[in-house]
Amino acid sequence: MQPERKVEALPTPDRLDSWKEIAAYLNRSERTVRRWEDNEELPVHRLQHDKRGSVYAYTRELDTWRVSRRVVVEATADEPPSRRIRPVWWVAGILAIVTAAVVVGMQARAANAELAERGTSNDEAWQALQRAAFGANAGRVQIETGIRYYRQATELDPKFARAWGGLATAHMALTWFGERPPSDTMNEARRYAEEARRLNPSLGSAWRVLGNVSHFFDWNHKLAEAQLRRSIELNPQDATALSWYGDFLVDMRRFDEARVSYTRAIHTSPRWLEPAIAISNIHTFTGQPTQAIVEEERTLETEPNYGLGLHFLGRAYLASRDWPKAIERLRKSNEIIGSVPFTLGGLGYALAVSGQRDEAQRIMQDLISRREKGYYPAFPIAQIELGLGHTDAALDWLERAVGERHTGFYFPSVDPIYDSVRSLSRFRALMARMNIPAS
Repeated sequence: MQPERKVEALPTPDRLDSWKEIAAYLNRSERTVRRWEDNEELPVHRLQHDKRGSVYAYTRELDTWRVSRRVVVEATADEPPSRRIRPVWWVAGILAIVTAAVVVGMQARAANAELAERGTSNDEAWQALQRAAFGANAGRVQIETGIRYYRQATELDPKFARAWGGLATAHMALTWFGERPPSDTMNEARRYAEEARRLNPSLGSAWRVLGNVSHFFDWNHKLAEAQLRRSIELNPQDATALSWYGDFLVDMRRFDEARVSYTRAIHTSPRWLEPAIAISNIHTFTGQPTQAIVEEERTLETEPNYGLGLHFLGRAYLASRDWPKAIERLRKSNEIIGSVPFTLGGLGYALAVSGQRDEAQRIMQDLISRREKGYYPAFPIAQIELGLGHTDAALDWLERAVGERHTGFYFPSVDPIYDSVRSLSRFRALMARMNIPAS
C-alpha cells in the first residue's frame, strides 16, 4: 500500500482473452473453434508481439459470425460421428429435445462454475470489483478510489462477499494512508469483514482483516493470530495474508517467524514489493541497518519511486546515523505517498536529530494545528518531540496515540525511534496497555 502507480487499462467487457473463453462463449470445444478459425474464418485476433501467441476475440464479432455461419454452427459437433444416418422425423424430434436439454444443462453448469469463481452473477458488480482493485503497491489515491468501486459493487450485488472483503481491506489500509481515526476506519473494516464472512465463511480476505483489527485496534493478539492463521489456511497463496501475519509477528518481536511468513509472501507474489521491504526492516529493528540498506536499495532497483520502500530505506539510513541520505529518502517518500502521518513523523524526527530543528518544529506545529481543527493522529507529533529531545512531551503525545489506538506503521515495541525511552517505566506501562512486549 504505497504510492500511486499507473494502472493498466482493463479489458473491454465484450473481449475474450483465450481459446478457453472463446470456446466457452460459443459452447464448443477448443478443438472445434480452432478448426472454425482455419476453415470458416472465425474472427480471432492475435497479439503479434506476444511470444506465446496469445489470442483474443470480441463477442460482438463472434455473434455476427455465428449468424452468418448458422448452418455450420448448428451442424458442427465437437466430435463428428463416423457415419451419418438419416433419422425419421420423430427420431429427429427426440434428438432435438435431448440436445436442447443437454445444452441447457451445460449452460447451467457453466453459469454455476462462473458464479463460484467470480462470486457474483451480476456483470456490473464484477466490473466494479475489477476497477476497485487498487494494486499491490498503491497509495492513498488508489485506495480511496478503490473504496468507491467496492461500495458500488456491494450496492449492485449485496451478496457479493468478495466485494465486502475488498471494502474491508481498503478501510484497513486507509488507517495508515488517510487521516481518519481508527475508531472509524477499523470499525468499518470490521463491519465489512464480518459481512463478507457471513456471506462466505471460507473467504480468506475477511479473516485477515478481522485479524488485523484484533491486533491493531482491540490489542487481542491471541485472537488476531488465530484469525490471521485461519486466513492463510483458507488461502495459502494469499500474499497479503502472509505479509500481514509477518507484520503481526514483527510487532510481537518474533522476528524469525516473521521472516518465514514474509518469504512465503515474496515467493507467492514476487512483484509485490511490500514484503520484500518488510523483511529487510527486520535488520533495522535488530540493530543491523547496514544490511537493511543493502537489501532495500536492491529492492528499489525494480521501482525507484516506490514510496513505502523509500520511507523505510530512509529509516535504515537514520538508524545508521547517515542524516543526509536519511532525509533525502524521507523527503522523497513523503512527496510520493502524499504527506501522510507516518511519513511526516519520520521526516520530522530525522530533521530534529540531524540538527535541523526549526524545520522539524514547523512540521510539528502544523500537525498540532491540524489536530485543533479536527482529528489528526498524535503519534507523528510524539516522534518529532522525541527527535527534539523532549522526552516528557513525547510520552504525553504517545499516551494520546495509545488512547486513539494508532501508534504508527509499526508498534513502538519495535520502532527504533523509541529506543531512547524503551527502558522508561512510563513507556513500558504504555506497551503493557497494548498487551505487547516493550523490548
